[in-house]
Amino acid sequence: MAIFRYEAADTTGRILRGAMDAPSAQEVHLRLSERGYRQVNVMAGEAAAQTAQAAAPQTPLTAKGFTLSSVKPEDLGVFFRQLASLAHAGFTPSAAMADLGPRTKNRKLGDAALSIAAETARGASLAAGMARFPGLFPEYVVGLVAAGEQGGFLPFAFEEAALGAEQDAALRGNLWVIRLLNWQSLWTVLIAQPLLMALPNIFSSGDIAGGFLSLGKQFLLLWLPLGLLAHALSLGFGWLWRQPFATRFRDRFALSVPAMAQLAKMRGIAAFTRVLRRLLLSGVSAEPAFVGAARAVPNSVLRDRLLAASAIVRRGGGLDEAIQAAGLLGHDPVQMLVTGQKTGQFAEMLDRVTAYYQEEAGRAIDAAKESLKRVTMLILIVVGGYVLCAATYYIYKAVFQFAGTFETP
Repeated sequence: MAIFRYEAADTTGRILRGAMDAPSAQEVHLRLSERGYRQVNVMAGEAAAQTAQAAAPQTPLTAKGFTLSSVKPEDLGVFFRQLASLAHAGFTPSAAMADLGPRTKNRKLGDAALSIAAETARGASLAAGMARFPGLFPEYVVGLVAAGEQGGFLPFAFEEAALGAEQDAALRGNLWVIRLLNWQSLWTVLIAQPLLMALPNIFSSGDIAGGFLSLGKQFLLLWLPLGLLAHALSLGFGWLWRQPFATRFRDRFALSVPAMAQLAKMRGIAAFTRVLRRLLLSGVSAEPAFVGAARAVPNSVLRDRLLAASAIVRRGGGLDEAIQAAGLLGHDPVQMLVTGQKTGQFAEMLDRVTAYYQEEAGRAIDAAKESLKRVTMLILIVVGGYVLCAATYYIYKAVFQFAGTFETP
């Protein structure tokens, strides 16, 4: 099977462009003719690569600015999984977007799909259309789609985008228990702390009912508002954290935490090598292939390192030299690529390196989940220990003060 790009006219005369996996150009022509298309022009090999390269954007695709909009990874995963299925079935990008728009649960995503469908129907780039919605389509997703358009493998690009979103959703899906336990720890302190501190004074005053009534008022007027304020601040911070303008800070922070850094690195390398292999096999030359693959890396810090290393390929250096200069791959994978470059088996070695880092990315996801659980358990142990010590001290004090209220004969 090979990837063929095509241009065809529908019954209204509108020109449609796309790509298809098929054993031959004749098979692509036959499939499109059976669907009612005419004036079918199929391109393969160097012609397809030159057409894709000419159409590929030469400037960064992502929109800049302060954007306050985001979409859940669960919604994005479902959206791209359906796009991949429609693309495999032969839908053009415009037709797939127009079909998905009204059926998408997330209305912002659905409206964006309809807008992009209208633009691509007029011949615009799908990646450029997505770049107009940075809050809905992350920068690396735009890069993935651009690579898919450049190499003629949009269905694979959609699947890759769906995989990344599904991994994010899986990681977040395990966080609700952790968040619940952390909030439980907070409310334990907010409730236990004032209660335990007030016990000695309540019992020493002799007015136990009045003391507990005063404590209840204090809780309603002070501690409960503080807890609700903490919830509000947490939700607000979480919302800001997910926004596009926080991407750079979020990515730098991820690389500063050991478990998350390993996950970001493994996912980034796996995405880069997968897309690079696809682009090279599609006939795209080395430098555009390297840049296109680098733009598909989820972490912006790692993406910038790879893009900086692309200057080596631009000056005539080898792909293995540029990858080594980026400093992301380990010694053994780099040496495999060096050997592949010298023996003419770079694509085969790249395939092996990709398989290795895909497995490492899976392990890193599991390790990140375990690390989050360990941090949560540590918080619970610290809070539980504090409450236990405080309860022992204040109850002991309350008992002795209460006993002191009795006069000795």
